[in-house]
Amino acid sequence: MSQSVLQSFQRHLHARGLRPSTQEVYVACIARLLAWAPSPSASVSSAEAYTYLVEQGNRLRLTASWYNVIFTAVVRWFEMRGVALDLHGLQPQRRHRQPPRWLTAADVRRLLASVPDRRYRLAFQVVVATGLRVSELTAIRITDIDPEQPLLRIRCGKGGDGRLVILPDLLRERLRAYWRTWRPRDIFFERRPGHDPQELCRKTINEHLRRAETAAGLTEHVTIHRLRHTYAIHSLRAGMDIVTLQQQMGHRCISSTVQYLTPDLRRPPAQPIDLLARLEIEP
Repeated sequence: MSQSVLQSFQRHLHARGLRPSTQEVYVACIARLLAWAPSPSASVSSAEAYTYLVEQGNRLRLTASWYNVIFTAVVRWFEMRGVALDLHGLQPQRRHRQPPRWLTAADVRRLLASVPDRRYRLAFQVVVATGLRVSELTAIRITDIDPEQPLLRIRCGKGGDGRLVILPDLLRERLRAYWRTWRPRDIFFERRPGHDPQELCRKTINEHLRRAETAAGLTEHVTIHRLRHTYAIHSLRAGMDIVTLQQQMGHRCISSTVQYLTPDLRRPPAQPIDLLARLEIEP
């Protein structure tokens, strides 16, 4: 019974436009709720959901981010069932935003030079040069790369939003060279070029990063998200304006982008231009 309930929930999430990876996480959250609940899977009550969320909130080592994932999964599951959910004022936990951490130019060079697999080395270069999320990186299709303009189409970013990302000239040349060598048919970065036309596995991506981090002798833990932070910081320092960076990163709110304005990049506000005086307009 619970399996059919979970399948129905996944179809509901798919219909709402959530990415497959997000669907899997939410379904896994509800599977744990159903395994915990004393009631049959089809009749878990609002009170039981409330108790479960309170227990999850009191768990040690459960971050606010993961708690909020569980919270959202429960809300969406009750939404699918059409059952009222009374959580007695329970809300998602407030995340304490930490300052972004990034790699220096020298560390980036050492890291990428320590990736022996050309495919993964180029994939990491894509993130460093464009700021893509890992889900956006693995989802790149051949047709997403504009053959005439320096643009990459992101079909489904965070929240289901699409956008166009600027591709630097050097990266375009390296992507072309990779395509000429491996000839991927649909997914650009295949698991096994020519043999397994599936998206790269996130676990394998992280393993390659971890090995490169060790080989490069870096003391900082490196993730795809840290490479994304690295792109943002170095782009601003190279002169990119904050609005362009927001569009490149796929941020809905400018407040998410402003976090990358480190103290050395914050300038005093410009004085307003007195156009009446400049244009010599009489009173």
